Amino acid sequence: MLYGIGVDIVGVGRFKKALSKWGGRLEARLFTEGELAYCKAKKNFAEHLAVRFAAKEATIKALGDKSLSFKSIEVVNAKDGRPSITVEGLSGDYNLMVSLSHEREYGVAQVIVEKSGSS
Repeated sequence: MLYGIGVDIVGVGRFKKALSKWGGRLEARLFTEGELAYCKAKKNFAEHLAVRFAAKEATIKALGDKSLSFKSIEVVNAKDGRPSITVEGLSGDYNLMVSLSHEREYGVAQVIVEKSGSS
């Protein structure tokens, strides 16, 4: 059963400015070690971080839970490159699906949440 849908868009330039200003403090507050390792191995790592930030925002919207911390939400990539979302401490039988896209100026993420059983 469809539980929620979330979408978010982020300006990559604005995100890069925030990274320049806050650097490691911002990274440590928003991202897991795995996400940072994955993104920093990429040529345009700020684009990859920005779209993950958008995915975390979209996840919060889709679940309707503003109390979630950014670090409790992790975007991971399968060997074939397909992204997925895990949420630490998420109880219940949820299936989260994510789609990410980014280019020089913008990153966008959409998250769809299904829940099995009765609501």
